[in-house]
Amino acid sequence: MPDPLTITAAGAWAWDKYGKSITGKAASTLKGGWEKFKWNDAAQKYRTKVKKLYGTMQIMGMAEPITLDDIFTEAYLLDKPTAFSRFDIERLKQASADPNAPPPSAKRVTGLSLVKKDSNLFILGKPGAGKTTFLKYIAIQAAEPHRPVIDKVPVFVSLKQWADSGKELLAFIEERFDICDFPEARAFVVELLKSGGAIVLFDGLDEVNQEGGQRDRQIRQMNDFIEKYDRTQHLITCRLAASDYSFKPFAYVEIADFTPKQIETFVANWFRNNEGEKDEETCRRFLVEFKSEDNKGLRDLARTPLLLTLLCLSFNETLTFPQRRVEIYKEALDALLKKWDSTRKIKRDEVYRKLSLGHKENMLARIAAETFEKNRYFIPQADLEKLITEYVKNVPPHDTNEMADGEAILKAIEAQHGIFVERAHKVYSFSHLTFQEYFTAKYIVDNAAKGTLASLIKEHSADLRWREVFLLTASLLPDASQFIKTFRRSVDGILKGYEKLILLATWAGAKANLVRADSWSVRFAYLFTELHHTIRSDKLFAAFYPAPAREHVHDIDRALDYALGRARARTYFEKSHNRASDIAKGLGLSKLAKELADIPSPEYSENAWQEFENSLRRLMIKHRDIGHEWNLTNAEQVRLADYLNATRCLSECLELAFISPVEKEAVLNSLYLPPANT
Repeated sequence: MPDPLTITAAGAWAWDKYGKSITGKAASTLKGGWEKFKWNDAAQKYRTKVKKLYGTMQIMGMAEPITLDDIFTEAYLLDKPTAFSRFDIERLKQASADPNAPPPSAKRVTGLSLVKKDSNLFILGKPGAGKTTFLKYIAIQAAEPHRPVIDKVPVFVSLKQWADSGKELLAFIEERFDICDFPEARAFVVELLKSGGAIVLFDGLDEVNQEGGQRDRQIRQMNDFIEKYDRTQHLITCRLAASDYSFKPFAYVEIADFTPKQIETFVANWFRNNEGEKDEETCRRFLVEFKSEDNKGLRDLARTPLLLTLLCLSFNETLTFPQRRVEIYKEALDALLKKWDSTRKIKRDEVYRKLSLGHKENMLARIAAETFEKNRYFIPQADLEKLITEYVKNVPPHDTNEMADGEAILKAIEAQHGIFVERAHKVYSFSHLTFQEYFTAKYIVDNAAKGTLASLIKEHSADLRWREVFLLTASLLPDASQFIKTFRRSVDGILKGYEKLILLATWAGAKANLVRADSWSVRFAYLFTELHHTIRSDKLFAAFYPAPAREHVHDIDRALDYALGRARARTYFEKSHNRASDIAKGLGLSKLAKELADIPSPEYSENAWQEFENSLRRLMIKHRDIGHEWNLTNAEQVRLADYLNATRCLSECLELAFISPVEKEAVLNSLYLPPANT
């Protein structure tokens, strides 16, 4: 059966479409060669070459490339780049509770559907967003021999390779067809482009250096080429903010962040066994941990393929995420600041040569700390440029004749590293809230001698917005002993002056003495329960309780479920059923204690934990045994909520900090007790 690409009218290799035209125009010395040319063989060779060159991906951190089909996740494009939207900061805040969501004016559409509309596309995206992968996917789809999704001959042009070759554009494209043994490839290429039978894929405009006007020269050639071959479809990829050049007629679009569904698809594709089949169990374990409350920062990173790849690589090593998430954040930033370009042998323009990697990190840390302190996620471009300029002017050597160009440096950081992104016209943010939190913690640790640690504890220990900064700070400190001691004293100070709350803490401690294991967590449960029992303000409740409990503001049963569940997740979940049995005995639940001793560890039995929780909950409701109503005032309720938040944060920091086991145990045993010397 003849090859479809050699006989169909749409097939770009058709002899009737190109062969006769080329032969008629050929010089007499070439006519014989064209008349004998084997179009079937040429088509097969070219398709094979396209699949070989663009059918695999080299993943950073992996020795061997992987097949594109095994990992590709359908790409979505925003039909309007976020930076083109003209929203002020207040409207951005109102538009979405998620600062990473696209503006409401942008629509998500499948990338393939836009390409099939036969329009020219200028495709923008953050570093690692999948721009090159998307173009490779289009090339492979167009190279399919039977019923190709895109019925055109794909011509993939790496703009960096073209720049390095020193050739003019048509000559560079001509080389793509040399493998097909044309008597003269240029004649075929010209006919192909004139007819509109090709799709030209220009990849990586941002990878072409601007020094010596190189990028400007290439852009002029590209514009001339696009204008001359206006029947041919062209796609261009470029990093966000890498250039303000205008290509006409082009639709400007942006690679959209992964949705939760895309993340699940990517992860399912990623984890495969030695036979290439999907490893369902590893994928399931990844997603269970990934979706836990503590891994919100990891979910923030996973919206781009590059950083999601790092998460998969990290998980694959130990089949769990590291408890110290700071290690993953460091690796992600290292990838964006250094490795992503170096692994692809790309050398970027140095906009400000004296700004070394260390200075870049210190500058980002200072900017993050100042903006996070002021609760500024969205930052006007002018303010961000000012912060950059103020830092750079102090970097040696101090050349008064060389003025720092804040705008140029901002654009370079955005284009080369993707640390900043333009959320709307002249409004920026860190590309991930996690990065702003990480650099804020880095600044606090680096400047501890200036009192930043003490200030962090004094001002923000009860503020849920600062929780991740506390955890990252505890992880970054080479020795966290003094930090923990100061934090512990600060927690005690929250209750000082509030006699009723001190009495309440004393009561909770007395109740917890009935329990012979991990009594600090039981003290927490009693205090938490009392706060809910007296609270009446929806606003205060929402400020303290995490989202899962907000739906049940006045439902005591559900709130107790949540309170005890938190206690279990913090302490009991990883303990054996022997501990659970001891706790049941201490509460007088002899029947439950025996049942727990006879069943498998609750760590592996959800029913066992449910039974234990239900029994403990019923006991607490039935036997509150308070003796009187506490009748906490609004001020006391707020102070108790602050106390619980700060103490919870301290206990979480203890799990991440470099500190002796003896010190850690001593602090844990002192949690939720009334302040000393009262």
